[in-house]
Amino acid sequence: MQPSNPNQFTEKAWEAIAQTQDVAKAARQQQIETEHLMKAMLDQDRLATSILNKAEVSVPGVREATESFIKKQPKVSGNSDSVYLGRSMNSLLDRAESYRKEYQDDYISIEHLILAYLKDDRFGKSLFQEFKLDENRLKLTIADIR
Repeated sequence: MQPSNPNQFTEKAWEAIAQTQDVAKAARQQQIETEHLMKAMLDQDRLATSILNKAEVSVPGVREATESFIKKQPKVSGNSDSVYLGRSMNSLLDRAESYRKEYQDDYISIEHLILAYLKDDRFGKSLFQEFKLDENRLKLTIADIR
């Protein structure tokens, strides 16, 4: 899914998605990927951090693991302002849309994006396994917050 229509997302979800370009550029990377979105959501310090805190996951630990992963990714040399959506990010947005439908919500929200990380082979799956966060616990946490 190309995130081209802000009306498909909640305001905070769209802000995080829009922020991914800046995160990728700051890291001197051309491809916007799932790790950039996680950093953007954590930088908002709102719903994503609330979900992780309520699930008893170390937000500083997730932040550190995310930033470490970003640093290990290839960088572009020279001055390149063009960034493009990576395949894993595209897949994550598709999964978030599936969760939106499952929850019968009108818009893709931060909760749907966080859930989509459970099956993110690039970054999210191993991140959540490292912090022992599974789908059942995540869904229960989101239900509590809702």
